[in-house]
Amino acid sequence: MNSTELDFERPLIELERHLIQLDAFTEEHPDLDLTEGLAALKQNADSLTKQTFQKLSRWDKVRLARHPQRPQAPLYIDSLLDDPVELRSDKLYGDDRALIGGLAWFDEQPIVYLAQQKGTNLVERQEMNFGYTHPEGYRKARRLMRLANKFNRPLICFVDTPGAHFDLRSEEYGQASAIADNLAEMMQMRVPILVIIIGEGGSGGALAIAVGNRVLMMEYAVYCVAPPEACSGIVWKDKGEHAPEATEGYKPTAPDLLKIGIIDQMIKEPLGGAHRDPEAAVRNVKRAIKKHLNELIDMTEEQLIQQRYERYRNLGLYGEDDNNCP
Repeated sequence: MNSTELDFERPLIELERHLIQLDAFTEEHPDLDLTEGLAALKQNADSLTKQTFQKLSRWDKVRLARHPQRPQAPLYIDSLLDDPVELRSDKLYGDDRALIGGLAWFDEQPIVYLAQQKGTNLVERQEMNFGYTHPEGYRKARRLMRLANKFNRPLICFVDTPGAHFDLRSEEYGQASAIADNLAEMMQMRVPILVIIIGEGGSGGALAIAVGNRVLMMEYAVYCVAPPEACSGIVWKDKGEHAPEATEGYKPTAPDLLKIGIIDQMIKEPLGGAHRDPEAAVRNVKRAIKKHLNELIDMTEEQLIQQRYERYRNLGLYGEDDNNCP
């Protein structure tokens, strides 16, 4: 049993292993024609996967967003962007590997990119603070925002963080002001800002690079004001035991947020999640970026700023007869 497999994935993965073994068996015994039987089994496996994923709870989707094999920002950067050049350091204290960014091209359009990353093994995760961003990372992001503004390059942001780093050092080095400065910077930028939430979008740590003209979200990503465990601690005064109930309560999944207007599009993931077919996930993200970026590039500077302002001023507003946010 693989420790990275989620409980609801295991029967599906086990079935897939059996199919692979049968495929290998038929190659070794070409005299046996099992084509129809294998096709039926594969169809049944796909059907079972669809049924399983249609019944996922919101907590299951949180676990998928945190899946250790889930594609991270470097994969999207390498696959979608041409000639990326990473820039480092906040020019004050140092560099934060949890947040990366630089210059690149997307579909022959020069852009600036920002991205959060968690690492794929223990060494990388320690180097990248398990995705928790320090003030140096947010100040580096602000440097890149200003470059995008100066050279009139659209800004593309890949969000994937459990939140801003919460240790004493981060507070002493200006965590709150670094996030606030980024929010103010993004609100007044004269270039298009396109945000894609690819995994976890946790609290102000995510919002610090997520004030966009358009906000897109992967099907099994989550975007919330606080991690479910933190919400559980606040409401139930526990150590996260009620995280599943908290998740059902504040609804941080893509379908929920699309319904109330927090995001603009949910990007479909391959059957079984993005980690089951990263190449298909990348293709889906590319189509979404191309569509929205082309629309934003046609807008004037004044329209971009006004649209961004109105978008965030209207979040959470309700009328007397409204059931959802506008």
